[in-house]
Amino acid sequence: MSDETQISLLLDIRNWIRAAAYQNIKMLLQAALPDIQSRKAYQMLDGKASVDQVRIACKMSPNKLIASAQKWTSMGLMEVTLDKKRRRLFDLHDFDLCELQVEGE
Repeated sequence: MSDETQISLLLDIRNWIRAAAYQNIKMLLQAALPDIQSRKAYQMLDGKASVDQVRIACKMSPNKLIASAQKWTSMGLMEVTLDKKRRRLFDLHDFDLCELQVEGE
């Protein structure tokens, strides 16, 4: 089996898993991100923004943001990159969970 065939097969499997898990992931995100502040923080943690940038934009204490990010990581909703930044694994727009964003964002 060629590399291209293997990649194509893996992409198909990923897409089927994503479709099958959509509702479960959405419910998990809703439970983990119950309010506007937590959703905004999660969405901003894209691997590019620093914890300080997110904390200031979301008006969160450093302890609360770090605790939340650790919880999201343990729940499988976020990962820590090699350069120690937090990166969300799901885009809330894909799950219609950004409708509660603060006006002007």
